[in-house]
Amino acid sequence: MPNVDPNIVYLTLVFGLWIGVSATYLPGTGVKEFLAVAALIASVVMMSTMPTNWVAVLVIVVGVLSFIIMPFLKEQLLLLSIGGLILQGVGAWFMFDEPRVSLLLIVLTIGIPLLYHRYVLMPVFERVRQQPVLNEDDLLIGARGRVTSAINPTGTINVRGETWTATSERPLKPGDDVVVLERDGLQVIVEGVKHKRASSNGRKD
Repeated sequence: MPNVDPNIVYLTLVFGLWIGVSATYLPGTGVKEFLAVAALIASVVMMSTMPTNWVAVLVIVVGVLSFIIMPFLKEQLLLLSIGGLILQGVGAWFMFDEPRVSLLLIVLTIGIPLLYHRYVLMPVFERVRQQPVLNEDDLLIGARGRVTSAINPTGTINVRGETWTATSERPLKPGDDVVVLERDGLQVIVEGVKHKRASSNGRKD
């Protein structure tokens, strides 16, 4: 393999690491994860053909990964993750002997990720963290399901892809649509959707 520009190798490595950081804060379809893995593999392949200081590479990796670990452990540690950028810069400088990674490129790859983390990733992370966490009951109550074995007064239903033991005040046959009213331990209390509509119409009359 011909000599590879150290700047390209360094950029590929940092790109893969920071895409991995983005995937942690902004999980999605898996595209970011794929790009991160592909970039990291490509950087390792290129570095294996060059006189690489692998300790410096490890310092870069630890520096960038601090942005994943520290903010999730304790909010006060967020400022310490800034030290990760210093590690990234030091590792970049000692990554190769000659020629070294461009000093201007090192400065840019410290400043841009710092702004990206501060004004893009952290606001998203804070919004997600402040959202109320829904427990299983919150998701279950009000959900629609279908009777799988006759309920009279106990039977089974399928709701959200799971089978639950269910009870109902009125008999229900397999195939009837139901709505979950509440959860009682390992079983749910349901009401037939058609019965519910019928009773509502009766009150209007």
